[in-house]
Amino acid sequence: MATQPSEEQGNSSHAEPATETSEEEVNELYYRSLVRAAFKGDWEFATRFFKRDSTSKTAKITNRLETLLHVAALSAQAQFFENLVDLLTLDREALDMVDRHGRTALHNAVLCGSMRTVKALVSRDRKLTQLADNEGRVPLDISALEAPMHKEIAWFLVENTKDNGPSHYFSSPSAIDTILDLIYGDHPDLTLNLVGRYSNLLTERSTKYPGQTLLHALASMESYWPSGTKLSVLEALIYKFPIIKRVHEVKVRHTAAIKLAKQVCIAISDMNIIKITHFFNMEELPFQATSNGINEFVKCCIQFFPELIWISPFRKRLITHAVNFRQERTFGLFLKVSSTNKLSLLTMPTWQESFEMMFAVTQYTPTVNRLTNVAGAAFKMQRELQWYKVVEELVIPSARTYRLENRSCWQIFVENHKELLKNREKWVKDTSNSCMLVSTLIAIVLFAAAFTVPGGNDNNTGVPLLLGQNSLLVFTISDALGLFFSVTAILLFLAILTSQFEAQDFLHSLPKKIIMGLSLLFLSLAFMLVAFAATLTIVLDKRLGWVLIPITLLASLPLLYQMVKSTYGHSIFRPEGIWDGVDYTEQDQ
Repeated sequence: MATQPSEEQGNSSHAEPATETSEEEVNELYYRSLVRAAFKGDWEFATRFFKRDSTSKTAKITNRLETLLHVAALSAQAQFFENLVDLLTLDREALDMVDRHGRTALHNAVLCGSMRTVKALVSRDRKLTQLADNEGRVPLDISALEAPMHKEIAWFLVENTKDNGPSHYFSSPSAIDTILDLIYGDHPDLTLNLVGRYSNLLTERSTKYPGQTLLHALASMESYWPSGTKLSVLEALIYKFPIIKRVHEVKVRHTAAIKLAKQVCIAISDMNIIKITHFFNMEELPFQATSNGINEFVKCCIQFFPELIWISPFRKRLITHAVNFRQERTFGLFLKVSSTNKLSLLTMPTWQESFEMMFAVTQYTPTVNRLTNVAGAAFKMQRELQWYKVVEELVIPSARTYRLENRSCWQIFVENHKELLKNREKWVKDTSNSCMLVSTLIAIVLFAAAFTVPGGNDNNTGVPLLLGQNSLLVFTISDALGLFFSVTAILLFLAILTSQFEAQDFLHSLPKKIIMGLSLLFLSLAFMLVAFAATLTIVLDKRLGWVLIPITLLASLPLLYQMVKSTYGHSIFRPEGIWDGVDYTEQDQ
């Protein structure tokens, strides 16, 4: 067996060439310097090595049976790789050689994430995109599963992977696995491109993901749908403007997901109703979407197949699952406004359905009840109470008074929410204590300021020297109002601390008191700062504009806003007709 040539021996004519190696045994020691050159990008040394041993260009040089081309594809040395590809271009078989796992150099280039190396190979041999490894995966599948962050490469492979020889990949059973990998890899737009060319993939079932279809994957990906994506206030405002990168990417996902769902529904529309219902029930698709709160998916499916509104996954109606998982957007699809201008269900529930809904609303499991629209733990109890009240109004009367193990539904609700009640009570007490402390400090400051008039008093009469000036009048009024509001806030927070903290108090009573207390605290802060501005005007002997009221006035606004919105804002339970808004059955223009 030949000895290893060193870099210093590169020009020596006495270097012994490598003997023919078998796939079972590779002299890695001999080729180590060549591997090192590939990772260093040392083309000059590689050229000298080729002159001594011409077979090394295509020999197996690692125990993984990789050729130099395989190693160079992983080295991220693009120029070295391109030089090697140019050298091997006349020998197409050299570009097609595989390692122990049946992977070509293109598989490795995709893993490396170098667009230059991928293009260099495909431009010389386009059938490389169709060559599958020992697991039946073509480079596109490797890109979808193991290198999903390199989207530019994935797009390139989508455009250059065809269904012709040698593998006819998109006609094979494993093609649907690539489609699902692309979905789970956050590439719905690539998937849309592929199913547009190969419509057979719309309803194929996977063996890798047992029994799953494209629709199943879409139903489990919340971020693909507007209802499952949380945008900031600014992002929500600019959602319609795709020039903003992050929001644009979000909108592309949403658009692609909706188009994919529509194409699948169109593809199965020719089936009879029994097969359609079986298709959806087999994969628990409506349940999956309902539990994840993807109301657009549920809405799209019911628009195409209205009979799905009556299906019962796990022997429960979809509306019961919406209650169980606290998904108010999906819940709204099954609501309507009655003749008395109150909420009612599209179809009156049976007693059994009413009981199941009441039982579901009494339960609380933090890992299941996601409460995605609640800003924090402080508002969870209020949201749970809102759910209980609305379900109680919708079910038939006898289900409301049903007793289970000699306990009413309300008693079960309170028992199951005991821990949440404790956490909520602690938050209310901590918040009230902190706010009362601030209110007390403000009251002390304003009380003391009332006896320290800016500008001083006349020593003989005690009358303020600046009496009659507008600035002193502003100071006096703002000081008095600030003191009044801060003292009133103290009384309100004291009333909160002495409350009984019963479960029903968290629905309206306590939130109202906290809202009033925060509002009064905010006003007392505002008037204190106005009094300060008036005093500053007197000291500087010039009038200052109202613009001096600092931005710190906004410090307590977020909590106050959230409280007002949660208590007095629009109800979270709003009817959203299946046919209101977007009609998914319309063909895309």
